[in-house]
Amino acid sequence: MKNKIKKTLYILCTALGMLPTFTSCNYLSVEDYFNDLTPLDSIFARQNYLERYVWGTAGLLPNQGNLFSNANGPFNLAVDEFLLSWQKNEYAGTYLYAGKIDQNSTYYNMWSQYYKGIRKCNTIITRIDECRDLKPLARRDLLGITYFMRASFYFYLLELYGPVVIMPEQPMEVDQPSEALSFERSTYDECVDYICKDLEQAYQLLDPSRPTSEFQKPTKYAAAALMSRVRLYQASKWYNGNPFYADWKTSDGRNLIAQVNDPSKWAKSAAASKRIIESGMFALHTVPSDDNTQACPGAPQDAFPDGVGGIDPFHSYADMFNGEALSVKNPELINSIGLADNVVRIAFPLKMGGWNGLGVTQKLVDAYYMNDGSDYEMQNDYYEQIGESKVLATNYELRPSVARMYLNREPRFYASIGFCECLWPGTSLSGTETPNRTNIVAGYYVDGNCAKESANPEDYNLTGYTFKKYIHWEDNCYGQQNARVKPKDFPVFRYAEILMNYVEALNEFQGQPAYEETADGKTYTIQWDPNEIMYYFNMIRYRAGLPGITLSEASDQETMRQLIIRERMIEFAGEGRRYHDLRRWGLAFEEENKPIQGCDVTKKSTERDQFYSVTNIVHKYSLRSFDNKMYFYPIPRTVLDKNPKLIQNPGWDGWGDW
Repeated sequence: MKNKIKKTLYILCTALGMLPTFTSCNYLSVEDYFNDLTPLDSIFARQNYLERYVWGTAGLLPNQGNLFSNANGPFNLAVDEFLLSWQKNEYAGTYLYAGKIDQNSTYYNMWSQYYKGIRKCNTIITRIDECRDLKPLARRDLLGITYFMRASFYFYLLELYGPVVIMPEQPMEVDQPSEALSFERSTYDECVDYICKDLEQAYQLLDPSRPTSEFQKPTKYAAAALMSRVRLYQASKWYNGNPFYADWKTSDGRNLIAQVNDPSKWAKSAAASKRIIESGMFALHTVPSDDNTQACPGAPQDAFPDGVGGIDPFHSYADMFNGEALSVKNPELINSIGLADNVVRIAFPLKMGGWNGLGVTQKLVDAYYMNDGSDYEMQNDYYEQIGESKVLATNYELRPSVARMYLNREPRFYASIGFCECLWPGTSLSGTETPNRTNIVAGYYVDGNCAKESANPEDYNLTGYTFKKYIHWEDNCYGQQNARVKPKDFPVFRYAEILMNYVEALNEFQGQPAYEETADGKTYTIQWDPNEIMYYFNMIRYRAGLPGITLSEASDQETMRQLIIRERMIEFAGEGRRYHDLRRWGLAFEEENKPIQGCDVTKKSTERDQFYSVTNIVHKYSLRSFDNKMYFYPIPRTVLDKNPKLIQNPGWDGWGDW
């Protein structure tokens, strides 16, 4: 029996490209794997043991709250939003555009971990009925969670590597010829369809909501949200009728990336979004206006969601991310996970215990609108001080030394961007150092209080901008008693993304016949409707305190396309969406090869006009070069060597003319 199990394990490991020998395969070494299997009879004999096994499987999912340090992919660092002042293994995303990643690199090697999760999910699904004392409701929930997890593991593989291997759900027969023990990857569409099949199962099995004690567990609408996202990827230009990959095929001649554009893919994404929208269970997070709420020029004053009336746009957006809003009561969160504290520390000034090295690019800064919805245009007095304090919202103040170029920007700008002369209150600190470590006005000038220090020569901001989206006004990183960072959640899926997915899918579905899809006995009809596009897009705009778009704009496909590209960059800044958006739109080569720009941090505080002028950042870590092979991350060479049917992604192994 032991030999039979070993042979079965060999088949599975070979298929996944993970088996060097029977004894040295990390968690998939045969002895470790055998020891893992031996107690399965016991695990499936008791409900509480089975539940532990399910939660252990969930532990293999990536912690998406690790946005920068020890992340599961290069998604927040290898993108045009940020420039980090270090390049090191902990922040390996910085290596990608620097040409320091190849198929032999070990950074973000998630292949084995995710396939281990898939193997465990398959075990649960095929053996769950062996658990005799499993109550029907518990069975339904555990099975729904497992289908959601399996879909998630495959989705995360798809995000990183493109088309991957879809594994058999049942153990293989052990007497097959060796040629049958190796698997090649499925097509992109086959991967998406498999993921969505699992998500449909999860959608049917999971409850629509969770009690507070189980808030981070998936619901049926988390399944629909992932379906909305992966279908949006599938429908997008780079994966839907892209001749760039015309020669990339399976061994039997099927194109790994679809060569014929299929507009119905947009409708499928829209239908998944519509399930969530029409459930009535979610809404954009809003905070009531108060005496410090600033008027929004040009925006309708009707009550939200028909205008900006009654809400504070700054806090409606900011409090979702900075820990002020209670996540379990936030109607915008569909699924969330705890945010890593280092996301805060990486941006904080040195004087407050931070690492001071997270720079925001001028491109992201310039994407934000003025508070009347117009674009920013530099004036002659751009660098001059505003000369007086201005309270823009409760707990947000512009100091008199702030440059005029930062006046009258939209609320999301102030909620997200830290700039020179920006105030860092840090009010949680108490003790003798409080006067020196709180209410810091950050100076990114070469002679400022955030400039490089001899003890920490790389800990300084390269662009003159940092990211404050996840920072609360009470947060302080200084290593003294009573300094604290407020706990925060990262939104894995939030309602704003569903609205933006829906708007984009409807816009791209223009000119197509109506599409119908049935779920839970309800039929969802998808058809192009500029009124719906305008309504849902304007919900995002009004929450941000901005004027809405017009029906004329909503009716023009190319106009809307450009508005959506910009709105997603602003609304989802620092949430990991931009990396994938640029790829699915086919814009990564164009956008990621533009020079990194920012303020000139080599200038002194007495040279404000030069400091605040836009400049190309000249630094050893600002050099970036995007190659088309980077649309997909390389599969590790060690994986390929163990599975002869698994070929490398285009360009990473000298394959093809790229």
